Amino acid sequence: MTHKTYKGKIGKLPSHGIFVFGSNPEGRHGKGAALDAKLNHGAIYGQGYGRQGRSYAIATKDLRKKVHPSISVEEIEDQIRTLYKYATEYDELDFYIIYDGTSPNLNNYSNEEMAKMFACADIPENIIFEETFYELIKEIV
Repeated sequence: MTHKTYKGKIGKLPSHGIFVFGSNPEGRHGKGAALDAKLNHGAIYGQGYGRQGRSYAIATKDLRKKVHPSISVEEIEDQIRTLYKYATEYDELDFYIIYDGTSPNLNNYSNEEMAKMFACADIPENIIFEETFYELIKEIV
């Protein structure tokens, strides 16, 4: 298994790039990659799922709940499968997954747990991971 990767933080995306970020069902986009998606990649406040401008939201944390993780692994994996199907349908686009494999995740899942979720199905060629996060995925697959 070999996929394209990137190193470090995403700054400016190429014209065919989509910024894939962890969101919440409420679509508040107030912190971390979600805020970056709103400010720089067209994420829409109030929309917690799917394609928005040059971004794509996967809800991984429910802000209405007090205990985190608050969205189940199964629900997140379903959304990842939906992303993969979407990416397959739009193979002219590259989908940059914004998990770096080292930073803490606001959803309270570990990087290893997130990597396992992204390994839940066949990964399309146009899904691009940060190289450290991709190494975690390769250890699982």
